[in-house]
Amino acid sequence: MIKLIWLLIGINTAAWLFFIGAYFVMNSGKNVDRMESSWTMVLAGLGLLIILLAAVPLRLSQSTGTLIFSGLLAALPLIIGLGIFISNKWPSFQRKSTFAETYYKDKDQVAIAAAIENNDTVLLRELVKGKDLNIQGVRVWDWPGLNYLQFAIRLRSNPASFPFDEAANNVAIHILLENGCAATPALAEATKYLAPHMVAALIAAGADPNAACFAGANSLLFETMGATKKENDMAILLIKSGANVNVRNDYGITPVMAAALSASTSPTWSDVWRLVYYLLQDAQADYAYTAHDGRSFAGIIKNIRAEAATKQIIMPPAFNKIVAWLKQKQIDTTPD
Repeated sequence: MIKLIWLLIGINTAAWLFFIGAYFVMNSGKNVDRMESSWTMVLAGLGLLIILLAAVPLRLSQSTGTLIFSGLLAALPLIIGLGIFISNKWPSFQRKSTFAETYYKDKDQVAIAAAIENNDTVLLRELVKGKDLNIQGVRVWDWPGLNYLQFAIRLRSNPASFPFDEAANNVAIHILLENGCAATPALAEATKYLAPHMVAALIAAGADPNAACFAGANSLLFETMGATKKENDMAILLIKSGANVNVRNDYGITPVMAAALSASTSPTWSDVWRLVYYLLQDAQADYAYTAHDGRSFAGIIKNIRAEAATKQIIMPPAFNKIVAWLKQKQIDTTPD
């Protein structure tokens, strides 16, 4: 009995480590939104708690009560896994709520959302006539309800679970915009999941490029820039559309400083130096600002150059252009 319990604890521990490792490998270099990372940490914490609650009492005592308690906790992940398997195979469990039914409860609202979900743009045009498209659906996972434009874009967040046709989804987005659906609430997710020309359509329809990020109060510009060309192109689109390039985040730093700090000497973040140069040269970002903690853009570049020299890292050409640009401004970033 004791050996079986320890075997189950060992399997649970291996599965937990695999889950953590897979998450970090799959999201390496990605700009993961706060909601996803928060729920991942919650699940990881619960998993570790179950393992500890099963292992620690068994280590301290082997009484009948301890064996029952540890055995139940050790078997819990297996029971949950079997429950999920049975629910997927048993006919009575097959019926699941549609995403429209998950995010909306009013019959008319569900009908509009279902047309979006089913890529039925002909029906959607009829259903939205004369309707208030800025209603909010029900709270899901304790997050505020969505308007229809947010719902249409949310469908793109997980193609495996939210099957959609891109062309039809684009048409649905245009229909919603044409009929007055507010664009600003949807902009944060749009920058993650839509092509630049579709994001530009939202901005043309009134979306505020200075809107807050998906989860938090910081400007969306901070969340948009990242390691990939797509992310930085999206950031440049926001800037061209009027995003404030000198806004400060919770740490009192500006976008050009945040981008430099994120990139540092990392080779996977080399494209962000293109964005930094655009902020300086084209967007005329404030490069002389000093944060309350004493950090400045020039100081950040100087530290990065020092680190690169110490570790013998060859910085990308865009970084060297920034160093030369600062030198033209009589700012020397040569390491001490």
